[in-house]
Amino acid sequence: MRSTSALDTGAPSVGARRRLRILHVSQPTDGGCAIAVRFLAEAGTRAGHTVTVACPRQSDLPGWITDVGAHWHPLPMVRWPAPGDISTALRMRRLFERADVVHLHSSKAGALGRLALRSLGKRAPASCFTPHGWSWLVGGPMAPAYRTYERVAAAWTDVIVAVSEEEAAAGRGVLRPGFARMTVIPNGVDTERFCVEGPRASRSAQPLIVCAGRLTVQKGQDLGIRALAHLQTAGARLRLVGEGPDTAKLRELAAALGVADRVEFTGHCDPRPHLRAADVVLLPSRWEGLSFVLLEAMACGKAIVATAVAGSGVVGDAGVVVPPAAGPEGLAAALDELLADEPTRRRHGERARIRVCEHFAAERMLTAHLALWEALAEAASGAGGARARTTRGTASRSR
Repeated sequence: MRSTSALDTGAPSVGARRRLRILHVSQPTDGGCAIAVRFLAEAGTRAGHTVTVACPRQSDLPGWITDVGAHWHPLPMVRWPAPGDISTALRMRRLFERADVVHLHSSKAGALGRLALRSLGKRAPASCFTPHGWSWLVGGPMAPAYRTYERVAAAWTDVIVAVSEEEAAAGRGVLRPGFARMTVIPNGVDTERFCVEGPRASRSAQPLIVCAGRLTVQKGQDLGIRALAHLQTAGARLRLVGEGPDTAKLRELAAALGVADRVEFTGHCDPRPHLRAADVVLLPSRWEGLSFVLLEAMACGKAIVATAVAGSGVVGDAGVVVPPAAGPEGLAAALDELLADEPTRRRHGERARIRVCEHFAAERMLTAHLALWEALAEAASGAGGARARTTRGTASRSR
C-alpha cells in the first residue's frame, strides 16, 4: 500500500480548535489497539483535522485508515526489542517535527515515541500515550526492565490515557508519583453495529460458548479450552472466533485434552453473528486495558464470563468475573452455572446492553479524545506552565 502521509507536505496548522495536524503512532495493526486507532483517526478527520497514522504495513490498519479518509505513513516496528528500533525512533522524530499533536498507542510505540519526544526538547509537539495494556503485564524476564522504563518515560509525554479505571490504578501503582499526568477515557463501541438484532451464525442445538479475539497468550484461549475440558454441561461447544499466532498450539491442546471435536475455529471473520449466536461469551484474558470484545459482546446483549483483569469491572451484574487464581476450573464452574440458567443469562444480557449504551458508546470516547487533543495543542502553543496546567485540567475532567 502506498503511503499517503500528509505530514510530509509541511502544510501549516490552522489552529488548535480549527485544524490540527494529528499524528497517531501504533505498533499493532490488528486487534483492539488497531480498532481504537481507526475510531480515533476517523473522528479526527470528521472534525476537520489532518490525521496521519504511522504504523507497520501488515494486517488491517493501513487499509482502515485510508478508508476513513485519513493518511497512512509506513513505519516499520515490531513488538519486541529489535536492532531497528533506533532507526524507527529517528524516523518518528522527523515525523513529530511536523505534527501539532502526537498520540502514541501501545507499549512499543510508547517506548520509542517518548524517546523521540524527549530528544526534541522544547521543540516537541503536544503528546499523549495510551498503553492499551501496560508493558510489564506480559511478564517474563523483561518485566522489571519494562517497569523501570515506564517510570522514567512517564514524564516525557503531556498525559497518559488509560482506557479503564483499573488500568489507571495499575499505572499509578508503578509509575513515580507526581511524574505521570494521567486521565481515563474508556474504550467505546459502536452500539448500532454491535446490537442484539441482526444475523446469527449457524450453530447446533448444543450449548455454545463463544470466545472472540486474536489467538494469543494474552487472550487466554488456552484457558478456555482447558475450562471446556472441566465443564459438566453435556455437549457444550467452544467457538474461537479470530485468528492469530497460537492457532496450531490451541488445536494441539484441544486434541491432547480430548475436546477437539467440541472446539470450533472460525478464522478471521465478522464476530457479530457469532456473538449473537452464543449462549455465553467467554473472555479468559490474562491481561487487558479494556477489551473491545467485552464491550462488543455486552452491546450484543450477551451474558459474560471473564477473568478479573483491567476493564472487567464493567461487567458488574451482567455476568461473572472469575479471579485468575481460580484457573480453568473456576471458569468452568461459572460457565456451568450460567449455561444451566437461561433466565439469568437473559437478565445479564439485558443489563449488559443497557450498561454499554449508557457508559461505553463510541461517541463518548471520541468526544473526550477530541477535547483532549485540542486542549493539548492549545496549551502547547502557550507558555510551558500553561501547558502543564491545561493538560492536568483536561485529565481531571476526563476521568
